[in-house]
Amino acid sequence: LDCLQLLKVPCELKGQMVICGEGEALGGWNPYMAPTLKHVGTSGDREVWALPGLLEDLTPGMAFKFVCLGHNGIPRWEENRPNRFWTCEEASYLFDLPSPRKGKEDHDELEVVWGDNWLIDIDPLVFPGAIFHAFNWKFADVQRKANTIAALGFDAVQLSPAQRSVEGDQWWARYQPTKYEEIHGLGSEQDLRNCCKACEKAGLLVFGDLVFNHMQVVASCEEWRKAQQDDGLMEILQRRLSQKLGPTFNRDDFQWPWYPLEGDDWDGEQRMEGWGCGEWSELKGGAPKVVSVHNAHVAKLKSCGVSGFRFDAAKHMRPEHIANYVDKADVYAYGEVLSIDPSMQREYTEGVSLTTGEQFPTTDFLLGVWLRKFIEVGPAAVDFEHHEWVKHLRELEMKRPSELPERVGTVEDGRMSTPLLARNSIRFARNHDTVCNDVPFYGLTGWSQASAQVAAAWLLATHDGSVLLLADDVKKSRMIKEALAYRKALRSFIESLTVEQRQTIRTEVRVKEAVDGGRPLSICVAVRVDAGCPEGAEINGGALLGFCVLNPHPAGPVEFAGSVCLQQEGASDRTIATGDQKVVLHGDGTLNEPLRLAPYEGAFFLAGL
Repeated sequence: LDCLQLLKVPCELKGQMVICGEGEALGGWNPYMAPTLKHVGTSGDREVWALPGLLEDLTPGMAFKFVCLGHNGIPRWEENRPNRFWTCEEASYLFDLPSPRKGKEDHDELEVVWGDNWLIDIDPLVFPGAIFHAFNWKFADVQRKANTIAALGFDAVQLSPAQRSVEGDQWWARYQPTKYEEIHGLGSEQDLRNCCKACEKAGLLVFGDLVFNHMQVVASCEEWRKAQQDDGLMEILQRRLSQKLGPTFNRDDFQWPWYPLEGDDWDGEQRMEGWGCGEWSELKGGAPKVVSVHNAHVAKLKSCGVSGFRFDAAKHMRPEHIANYVDKADVYAYGEVLSIDPSMQREYTEGVSLTTGEQFPTTDFLLGVWLRKFIEVGPAAVDFEHHEWVKHLRELEMKRPSELPERVGTVEDGRMSTPLLARNSIRFARNHDTVCNDVPFYGLTGWSQASAQVAAAWLLATHDGSVLLLADDVKKSRMIKEALAYRKALRSFIESLTVEQRQTIRTEVRVKEAVDGGRPLSICVAVRVDAGCPEGAEINGGALLGFCVLNPHPAGPVEFAGSVCLQQEGASDRTIATGDQKVVLHGDGTLNEPLRLAPYEGAFFLAGL
């Protein structure tokens, strides 16, 4: 072999090896710009990589390290050693893997109860398991990618608003409607039909995004504010409103008196009639003409093949108005209720019902906030009574000083619960608002793809809820792709169960805490069924359908030896395989050999019955 430098890497380390260091020739310590090594074979339990020839512009003494660019996109550095230094002589190196993080000794796993017992149980098959958010995608692009989206494991595709909107490529432009009668901006009406037809053929539902609360901004908040004291300016602005949004609507179809939604008013008593930011042109909700135009838009979308709907800015619409639209549409629908307040969410989950009888699904923002704190800071960061924690978060959102509420001690007790909104809620780690907006959204804004993928995988590994995923997040995360495939396989198996068996399905979560605190050591999410044991089998705690194990740490690997939530007393050993991984699971919930997970890595196993 014509090379100067050889690197031997443990076979368990998967990915592309690079040599990264100081100077432009070594990527300037940026592993994504660093020169790649070539895989040349295997030597015992190690893979051999080579750097052929001499790199230009390298001088003896330049500092470097080897880095593995993992399949999940996360670089793994040689953690346990100081920098290496370049030499022009032949050399053979061993890649230093960091030691696995350690768990607390003689410390039981933390039980994380997946939703309170008062939540209404809903058959998980009556709502979509995973929704692909084709945010601002052209209809033709969705049509072209329909088979790929379905193959990833999605049940539905959510489109951006289809009506004619203000011109521009800003992310929010689709959310300023100008004419509901026209399909325009992301493609023509025929483009939408072709898109829906392709999705139907691929087995995908298509959800339209309805912007019924407001229309195009025609004046700034400051202009409207001045107009309250200037009748002449008010006439100019209202005439502009009629000109921009006519002939369908005129000034009389909008909400008066003008009231700006700012600060606390976003969640206050005026939130259903106020003008967002003082400039959203707020339609007169429930007015016959407004409802007629909106229902005609829904009918047009349905005629094109749209089979469900999202109601944008739902918390600024009255629940009874949404209920009327949902009854008329007679298809699946959910509402964007941008709030962490469970009482506000219940105004919609209980105030609007689907024709199938289930409660109206809404966006589970509080769960997203809780997951980020739990994963990135640790269980102690969410060890509060949920109602008091929500008040604290709202104060911080309004930039008012607020002290953390008193901890309730659930971590020490070994059992805490998640603030799950409903069994059919819309769940996410990142959505288009938290990614594109500069508003804090209670700490959800700025959540990196790398860290958020752990939360997304957790959500996908449960038996309930609809998980909404941005296209870009799916594209960049192997873990999310694996979690999607797992959820699809799990739901296919659930489909084979009887209705009585499906009523006993539950998710159990156990967390191992790290000895140094902070991020959990490992997260195990198991799905079980009480009424699903094989005939004649005596298995305490029900049968295990599947489970996943997640490492939420960005740098440290972990070894997972088993979990209480995998116990099946009375069951014999089982060999469970997925992809290139295989484990032997004992009845006591332990594994025959520890499962090693790299940083930000997950493993997913479908057990069946």
